[in-house]
Amino acid sequence: MLRRFFVGLAVGSAFLSSGCATVAVLETVAETEIQLSKPQSELHKATAAFCETSRDSRWASGESNFSTLMKIWGGTNEIGEEYWTHLTAFEPTSSEIVEQVSFDVTRAAGHLNDVNALAQALLPSHGADRKPRNADVREFERVLIHAGQARETFAASFLKLKQTDRAALEDINPVEVLKPLDESLELARLIADGLAAARMSEVLALLEEPTS
Repeated sequence: MLRRFFVGLAVGSAFLSSGCATVAVLETVAETEIQLSKPQSELHKATAAFCETSRDSRWASGESNFSTLMKIWGGTNEIGEEYWTHLTAFEPTSSEIVEQVSFDVTRAAGHLNDVNALAQALLPSHGADRKPRNADVREFERVLIHAGQARETFAASFLKLKQTDRAALEDINPVEVLKPLDESLELARLIADGLAAARMSEVLALLEEPTS
């Protein structure tokens, strides 16, 4: 199981945050909604807070997947390097590192669950009374990028710990520790697809309206 986790990490790093399954729907009509509805305004606050927390906590850079890959391939960056440097700055024990990474995983998953709930409220399937705006799709995809990078950072930290202390992970299973975040990420990907589909349907409907 642990071997499968590390193999998955190696493969997953090749496309960093592939959870960004959708591409923001291009705005083809004039934006007429000036005031955000309450669900939308709350979502924007939550997405901004999640992304800021991810960067401040060194879980994620927020850079595009392409930029991150270029740095890795160029040898100028390593997944989770800044987080690991900060994590080990005061020479903690292996058990302390495990405890901190596990805590951060739980914290990230909890924040992502909160954002997911707000984003779901904008889906027609969850009773939304208006279609999501293009900005909603873009903002939520920023969350996917940050959350995906955070997941890779945590996984890389477990791998580095395994490399420095073979006995460090004897009592825990990184796959199980990461499971809550993985589940939240999977739901976020589905929500992102739903937001994009709902937005596209509105754009297409407007394009199909007869012109006088």
